[in-house]
Parts: sequence; C-alpha cells; structure tokens
Amino acid sequence: PTYGHVLYLKVGTDVKGPTCVFPGRSSGGDLLRGMDDSEEKCSDDAQNNVKEVKLVTVPAVDGRLLRFDGRDLHAVPRPTDLWMLPFVKGSAEYEPEEVWGRSVILFNVWPAGEEPPLDVPLDRNEKDSPKIQTTETTFCNSFNNWNEVKITQKASPSSTSDPQSNQSVKVWLLGNERRRDHSLRTAPLLAPVDGGREIVREALAEKSQVTELRLRQQ
Repeated sequence: PTYGHVLYLKVGTDVKGPTCVFPGRSSGGDLLRGMDDSEEKCSDDAQNNVKEVKLVTVPAVDGRLLRFDGRDLHAVPRPTDLWMLPFVKGSAEYEPEEVWGRSVILFNVWPAGEEPPLDVPLDRNEKDSPKIQTTETTFCNSFNNWNEVKITQKASPSSTSDPQSNQSVKVWLLGNERRRDHSLRTAPLLAPVDGGREIVREALAEKSQVTELRLRQQ
C-alpha cells in the first residue's frame, strides 16, 4: 500500500497501546541490516550511522489518526514494555472496556490504477451499488479543525552514556519466516546510547506525545 492508517476511536483509561513504526524498514530482517543492504533506504538513517534504527512511537489517543508509509514495519507491543522483558506470563486484561478497551480502525490505500491486493475486490461503481442509507450526523471534526502532532526526539537529560544503554531491546515479529524475513521470531536490537532502556520505556508509556528514538543494531 501507499499509506497505512490507524484511526483510534476509543481508548481505555489504563491502556497505553502505542503504535510503533520503523521508518524505512519493511521487515524484521531489515531491522538487522544496514540501510545500504536494505531494499528501502531511509534518508535520515543514511545520513547518520547506518547501525541506527529509527523508531517512532505513537500513543493511542481518542480521535487520533496515524498515517505512515505503507511499506514501514509497525507493531503494538503488549504489554507496553514487552520488548524489554525476559519472558511474559499470564493473560492480558480486556475488561472493563472503559479501562482496557482499545477500539481502532485500520485501513490502507493503494495508488490509483493499480491492481487490488490479492483476494480483495474493488469497490463497485456507485451506479451498480445498492442504495446506501445516509445520516446527517457528523462523527468527525472538519479537516480544518485537525491538529498535526509534532514528533519529539527523545533525549537523555544527561549527555553521559547510561550503563543500561547496552541492554537488549527485543522486537517481537509476526508472521511466518518468509513474512518476517528473519529466521527467528524476535529481532535483537540495543537501546539508545543516551538513556538506555529507561528512555525506551518512557516513550512507550507516553499518554499523548509522539516520540522518535534511535535504537541500535548489535
């Protein structure tokens, strides 16, 4: 797809559920390769150290619309600090919904004139479609009232390298080996030089602020 979208409808009071996007990386294998070896190159990474992996965390907020390059790898770690846990046990909480619910609409768009995705039929022409009931109720704000959210680059309060910076950030991958482009179900990375895993935890736990981090390849 050209663009992927996440529309957050209703988010429970205790839900973090950030969407984590890896710009310029299309698979788990891409997380472990230098940008020169990846099919899709990210200009920001190319200008800096190719060992860095950009991560943008987008907290789930009622009414927020996230739009990103349709080729970018993305995930929602659950629990929020999943990537830094040695193991996970127990089951996730789902109820009550006002506390633990996370209702979203996911949709993609493709370039005009291209063939649709496999087994996904195109919408029928309006003249061939059955009559659709309409309503005068407006469920979203006018586009003129939308506010663009700025991305904050997370930095350690101190320029001194944190001892925790060499601790692992283990990104879990979905799908089979072909989809992951990696033999294992996790991609081992390192936390940022400044701030270590603590700064990653802070970004993942943000309630509203969109944050950019620089993870590192081992």
